Amino acid sequence: MRTFFTLILIVVLSILFTGGAVHAETRTGYVSDMLILTFRQGPGPSYPVLETLESNTPLTILGEENGYFNVQLSSGETGWVDKQFVMFDPPKTKIIEQLEQKIQGLEKQLQDLTAANETLKSRLTSETSAGQKATASLKAALEEAQKKNNLLTEQLAASQKQYADLAAKSEDVVAVMEKNKILEAQNKQLSRDIAQLEEQSGQVFKTGMIKWFLAGFGVIFFGWLLGQSVSSRKKKKSSLLS
Repeated sequence: MRTFFTLILIVVLSILFTGGAVHAETRTGYVSDMLILTFRQGPGPSYPVLETLESNTPLTILGEENGYFNVQLSSGETGWVDKQFVMFDPPKTKIIEQLEQKIQGLEKQLQDLTAANETLKSRLTSETSAGQKATASLKAALEEAQKKNNLLTEQLAASQKQYADLAAKSEDVVAVMEKNKILEAQNKQLSRDIAQLEEQSGQVFKTGMIKWFLAGFGVIFFGWLLGQSVSSRKKKKSSLLS
């Protein structure tokens, strides 16, 4: 119960303390270009100074009362500052700092890009050199292949001519062989005919010899008989005359 009343008392005091305050949308401001700005416990010069803020210190605006801003520092501490010394445009030093940071980032990017560009140039040079070597190698291989192709073409033409000549000669050889076979067959037939004729001639010769022998023998025998007859007649005439 006592805790409950304590919480109510705290809420009431907070309302009374900030009753005249006008809450604005949270935004960021900066201490204007001056040496120092008092950071007070309440919205007025009578409140104790918590600390002093340097120029360009960023402030998160939480509210406004009696010409003072209720602000929060980057450390998380809250207090009040005179609003006339707060500006919402980034100070030149802050802008310069941001620009310097941006320039440094851009320079870093430029260095990285330059290094990457040099790497790409080196790689491109290397790849170009390798490509040129590969192209030269391929060109040499192509020329060698072309030479071999020409040589094979010549060899093929010579082989085709040789084949044609051999084919023609083969046809002649076949024709000669066929003719030789015919002549050989004719020769065999002639040999058989000659043998047959010789056999027939031998038989005819033998028959003719026999005939001539018999004819000659007959003539001789007839002449002998005729001579014997004539001789007999002469003897008879002589005996008659005697």
